[in-house]
Amino acid sequence: MSGGPEVAVSDASRPRGLRFVLLVGFATLATMAYDFTWTIVSVALPHMQGTFSTTSDQIAWVLIAFMLGSATATASAGWFSNRFGRKNLFLFATAGYTITLVGCGMSDSLIEITFWRFTQGLVGAPLIPLGQTIVVDAFPRHLHGKATSIWGIGVMLGSVAGPVGGGFLLQDYSWPWVFYVTIPIGIIAFIGTWFFVPNTPSDKSAKFDLFGFTTLVLGAGLLQLALARGEREDWFDSIEVILELSAAILFIYLFLVHTIFAKNPFVARSLFIDRNFVMGMLFVGIIGSIIVLPNFLLPLMLQQIAGYPPDETGRMMMFRGAGVLLGLIFVGQIAERFTPKTLIVVGVAFMAVPAWFMAQWTVEVRFNDVAWTGFVQGFGGAFIWVPISTLALSHLSGKTQDQGYSLFYLFFELGSSLGVAAIVGRHLRDTQINHAALTENIHPFNELFRYDAMERVFSARDPASLAAIEAEIGVQATMIAYNNAFLTTLILMLTLIPVLYVFKTGKKKPDKDPDALAQPSAAE
Repeated sequence: MSGGPEVAVSDASRPRGLRFVLLVGFATLATMAYDFTWTIVSVALPHMQGTFSTTSDQIAWVLIAFMLGSATATASAGWFSNRFGRKNLFLFATAGYTITLVGCGMSDSLIEITFWRFTQGLVGAPLIPLGQTIVVDAFPRHLHGKATSIWGIGVMLGSVAGPVGGGFLLQDYSWPWVFYVTIPIGIIAFIGTWFFVPNTPSDKSAKFDLFGFTTLVLGAGLLQLALARGEREDWFDSIEVILELSAAILFIYLFLVHTIFAKNPFVARSLFIDRNFVMGMLFVGIIGSIIVLPNFLLPLMLQQIAGYPPDETGRMMMFRGAGVLLGLIFVGQIAERFTPKTLIVVGVAFMAVPAWFMAQWTVEVRFNDVAWTGFVQGFGGAFIWVPISTLALSHLSGKTQDQGYSLFYLFFELGSSLGVAAIVGRHLRDTQINHAALTENIHPFNELFRYDAMERVFSARDPASLAAIEAEIGVQATMIAYNNAFLTTLILMLTLIPVLYVFKTGKKKPDKDPDALAQPSAAE
């Protein structure tokens, strides 16, 4: 392709020296702020649940709304970037994200914060794909893998700082401050982007495919809504859930047919005949459902079941982000020595082994247990992210580059959103089943209640003792449900390994892009 936004960035036009460093720094800072909010909000969920007097599946909408809004906007980020310019869209996303932080902090009800979180995901979503694209384009093509690692390291600083900062903020302040604290970062990132991120050509003639965009968003949104409502409405016994699923399937079908036959489809057809890109999207969708689950499940489990305070919970969650950070540094050094498939298999192993131990935790889970499993899983995640990005995206350029990155992160967001919705429903159901099973033998005729040792602790004839037994059964039933959730993540990880054999990893053809032949510059 040629002309307009298709023109590749030449080595001579790339920023150098201090300007190069500031460009990468501010583009990464905006993305880091977005990721910081994601992790810090996870730590604050139990406090929001208490403020709004909601159940665990209701408070999950604070995360689900954010992911649904993000998925909606990510779907169109590529088109808007081509139409209005990458820098302009990045500035809009940074400003919009910063403004919604105020709305989230001032929310007085679950409905309000759900609205603001959806809006936050909607306006801030382009920060992820465009932030990576801006950083990657600042490097010559042969250094794109290193660029992804550098960008990832910066973003992961937000993951490391989020849980710790959230824990200390919640210890001394109320939960709205987890939003307010990020406002100065957003302002600094906006100013830095304004001065140092270069403009890209915009395609004024680009036509927006409203039908393709609408069917994609409605299909994904209704599917998400059905999964989120299914458990509460008893799945296929509910007319509402049946209608939502039916409509979701219809809209997704219409989107696929429209993409195949439309003259100017919302998503370039060339992307869907690229086997590595298609498999990369499916792969990252499953990864999204796995990575997000600990961020949602662990803070609730550690504070409600294990009884840890917020600051201690934040310190434990920090190890996961630290593992990703160190993993990205390590992978950046060894990526060229091993095939992407080898690195991904190693990463899956690093993530699967801790999941097995997590599935055996008890209500007396220790700090060290959470720390080492989180660190190892985070370390393994880095071995997956950089290679899968390379396999799926490294060969894209021009207009398809922006669309490819957007779709890649769209599937990540959808996987995250669907993963939370599905695991919440599974968690609630498992808790009920476990509670019913554990209470079957709680009756006056149980021989255990006749022993003196048991009589001194629990008595089937004492109302206070029965209340204590009920409370203990509730805790144990919930803990077993968490164990089942962690076991589910283990199974999902193992299913990823066969998918790797579908990727093409043949010898690379000579790169005709002059960037690939350019000598290392200040970017290195």
